[in-house]
Amino acid sequence: MSTRPDGLFEVECPHCDCKLTIDPRARRIFHVVTQGEDGQPKSFESAVEDAISSPSRAQEKFEKELAKEDGRGEKLDQLFEEGLKKAEDDPDKKPPSLFDFD
Repeated sequence: MSTRPDGLFEVECPHCDCKLTIDPRARRIFHVVTQGEDGQPKSFESAVEDAISSPSRAQEKFEKELAKEDGRGEKLDQLFEEGLKKAEDDPDKKPPSLFDFD
């Protein structure tokens, strides 16, 4: 914790490693400096760019996961058909019991 001549003091958050400048007279946080993924302090401009591009990044992630789910349904259908064929080939075969593995 460092104290400045204007009465403000700085505290580092142990959870997010951001630096908080606190005004004890107003009992408010005066300024916050966050760190980026690379550990360097983020500028206000880069924070604004991140906030603006956030919806487009979310849309890209959504479309990517949606494409994964489309292929997943076909794969599950194929696995079900294979299991159905196995069951039709040998209908008298019992599934293994838990006690058979001892």
